[in-house]
Amino acid sequence: MAGAVHERVNRIGQALDWLGRWQDRIQGRMPRPIRTLDDRTGESLAKWALKNVLYARKRPVPSFGFGLALVLTHSISARRQRTLRSLALVGALVWLGAHHLRGLAAITVLVLLWQFFRGPRGKVVLRWARHSFVSLVLVAVAAYGLWVVGRPHEAVLYAAVRDGEHVTLELLIAVSVVYLVDRLTTQAYAQSVRPTRERIAMQPRLSPRAVRRIDNCAVTEMWQSIAYSTEGGIDRFVGAGLNASRPGATRIQLTPARTADERSDADDDLRDTGPDGYQKFEADELLDKVRDELEDLRGVLVETHAVPNCDVAEFLSVPPARWKDLTREATGDPKAAWPEKAEMRAEARQPPTGHFSRRYLAAQVVSWDGQIVVTVFAHAALEGKTLHFVTRPHILAPLSGWANGQPTKGFELVGRLAATPLHACGDTIALAARLYNHIGRGLGLLNAAELSLAVVMEKDDGLPVSLREHCGQFEPPDMHQREDVQRYVSILQARMFSTVSAFLADHGLATGEFQRQAVEITQNFISGDNNQVNTGKVGGDMTNRVGGPNPADGSKKED
Repeated sequence: MAGAVHERVNRIGQALDWLGRWQDRIQGRMPRPIRTLDDRTGESLAKWALKNVLYARKRPVPSFGFGLALVLTHSISARRQRTLRSLALVGALVWLGAHHLRGLAAITVLVLLWQFFRGPRGKVVLRWARHSFVSLVLVAVAAYGLWVVGRPHEAVLYAAVRDGEHVTLELLIAVSVVYLVDRLTTQAYAQSVRPTRERIAMQPRLSPRAVRRIDNCAVTEMWQSIAYSTEGGIDRFVGAGLNASRPGATRIQLTPARTADERSDADDDLRDTGPDGYQKFEADELLDKVRDELEDLRGVLVETHAVPNCDVAEFLSVPPARWKDLTREATGDPKAAWPEKAEMRAEARQPPTGHFSRRYLAAQVVSWDGQIVVTVFAHAALEGKTLHFVTRPHILAPLSGWANGQPTKGFELVGRLAATPLHACGDTIALAARLYNHIGRGLGLLNAAELSLAVVMEKDDGLPVSLREHCGQFEPPDMHQREDVQRYVSILQARMFSTVSAFLADHGLATGEFQRQAVEITQNFISGDNNQVNTGKVGGDMTNRVGGPNPADGSKKED
């Protein structure tokens, strides 16, 4: 992503697309699209990151799988490069205009005349001239009058046109050189984010304000607070993934596992039971037990392999409207407790009803070199002798191809550098076309359909946004990635439910209804065309069923 902010348009590819459109028109086919940069890469991505993350008035959401510092640093560099490029282009125009004022004026007049006759007003005049003999005569008389007025100044006009030819050539060369330097600089930035050079330029130079903000983002994004919102009818945690699976919720009444007649004073396991026939506990104790069991997944799982990069943390979930009110200034040791830690402890010990902020336990697996992040959030609420245990899986899919640029090397890098001058010439032509359209739009000489559409950046409203989600896909595109995602969710949920079941049994509570609900939740992961179901039993074992009927419910396979 740090290298993606320095991407540029492939001008050679654009030229080939234009030639392809000419061929499509001849053969009567649908015109092919002209390739361009996506708004999630290049300078658009840098502008979005600076506006919505670095200089926003809200705290950055947790960025799972990567850190924000390097991306924000290169976004600062991209903005500086754009500013310097703009100054160089304006400087070249001013310098050449000062030395060739008549030539620049001649170019401007010719461009305006051309736009006038190609625009709607010029077409109206030409149609009016062909409407009748009188109108044709009047137009001819006006043209002859202009020729009579300009004929005494023929030498001056001819010199201005010749000077305009020189200034046009010099301006094209100067602009092409500026764009050539710009593209070579972007190549250098892209090569600076190779895996062996991650520590280079982690902070922008000569920008103390940006350095302080980047340091704050590096700390505050690690604070364990996360905002929840409803988008498209789906409740999800912002930053944890666009693909939020349906929550798995269990709700049971706490009833003793044994009746009063079955209990005896000699039963050591139930020695501390209360008058209700079971040991009292708090929701905090249950989540602490679940956390201890999840941390064992990093060691060994089913006596075979450990879950890759499995981390367990606690989060305080807050509504999106409150996110902009949370502090974003980091003070003291970066490893110190985040400001909401005391609040999370206080509200976790209170009845859940009426509290927007609640404590969640998160088990997270990072795989595929950070491209896949699976997080399962768990929350326990105990109120009125009713236990409500809910899990909310979230999946962060890989980055989109636009925002996942990789440094080139070898012959590919040599070819890319050799083609840079051609791309620079293409940038010059594109700039001339944009200026031509802007002049015509400003004077009303061109149709609106001929103008290029600019990307409109939304104003920062203080609501939480995620740079990782902004640049990521909705779901993993690869078959094996999807299988891994479903397996991780099933493993984490199965371990959570099995731990809760064992915890309830240890406290003398009936677990039959809880196990029934948990099995229904962990069986709902179907992947691919082979109808493969990863079933996570409450005991923690994993079984696979591919096709065929379900022996548990007697269902038949349907085509």
